[in-house]
Amino acid sequence: MAYIRQRKGRWTVEIRHRRGQQIYKTFIKKSDALRFINETETLIQTNRYRNISEASKTTLKIVIQRYVREIIKYKADKKRERSKYNVILRNDICRRTLTELRSSDFARFRDQRLELGITNSTINRELSAMRVAIQTSIDEWDCWLPENPVKSSIKLTENPARERRLKAGEYEKLMVACKRNSKFSSPSIYWCPAINWAIETAMRLSEQLSLRWENINVVKRTAFIPAQMTKTKRSRTVALTDKALEVLKEIPRHINGKVFPMSLNYHNRGWRALCKRAGVEGLRWHDLRREAISRMFERGLSITEVQSLSGHLTLQMLSTYTQHDAETLAEKIKLMADKVEHIYNGKKIN
Repeated sequence: MAYIRQRKGRWTVEIRHRRGQQIYKTFIKKSDALRFINETETLIQTNRYRNISEASKTTLKIVIQRYVREIIKYKADKKRERSKYNVILRNDICRRTLTELRSSDFARFRDQRLELGITNSTINRELSAMRVAIQTSIDEWDCWLPENPVKSSIKLTENPARERRLKAGEYEKLMVACKRNSKFSSPSIYWCPAINWAIETAMRLSEQLSLRWENINVVKRTAFIPAQMTKTKRSRTVALTDKALEVLKEIPRHINGKVFPMSLNYHNRGWRALCKRAGVEGLRWHDLRREAISRMFERGLSITEVQSLSGHLTLQMLSTYTQHDAETLAEKIKLMADKVEHIYNGKKIN
């Protein structure tokens, strides 16, 4: 049985549980109080009620701060994850308690971010980040809620997958530019090998900058990436091409043991400066990974082989990185057609 009364401009709810437990909660709006009564009584009647006292006094801000403090340190890209949550913490939505949060609050957050010109994909990642933090508080921190208020239905439709690859002449321009000294770019001793390594191995930037000489086996022609260095938290071994092995010969051993002794900040600033000097526009470092994966397919590797090398968990994710060159495909189709024609003519070729 539920009771509601107004006192000093606030609405106090009292619900008497059939097990003798009494539930109290105070609201500013009567509509919120009535909604709480309906939701709680439904949970009691269906034997799904659990104590929400912890969630009722825990704000989203507290949840995110704890998540950043206790969980982020185990993520592969700690800096990026922490930066994402810092942006969210500046929004008023973080002042609300978990029991006050509704799907409409997150829809409002989404719309506010859209008005600021933030891209759909970035907003979706922020919504996912809040959903993950809240779910962690439900599952692990006793902040029980009947359901996660961040619904998948409020997410935005994202733009088509990026298709940028190296254009004709861009690779040569980059090679020339990276051999010059500048404020943010050391000579080709590291930059040229770094670019070639990315194109030959399809490693993520975080994996490449974490790679150590002890993980390289020249005899077996492999580079081992430990689980803690990967985005997916799964270790993998990358097969090295002849060119990748040649790249290793160009790199001097640094005292810190890393193959590419650059910090992420140094790398990002240097890459922007390098592209500007080379006259290459709109090329991101991550586009080199797409270039590498596309070349793997063009060399004839199977989907599962490329997936093993690139470290993608699903084929769907892998497909967003694959951009085949039309001329290369045309040549391959012609070659296959010629083979079929020879077979039908009784002149089977190897």
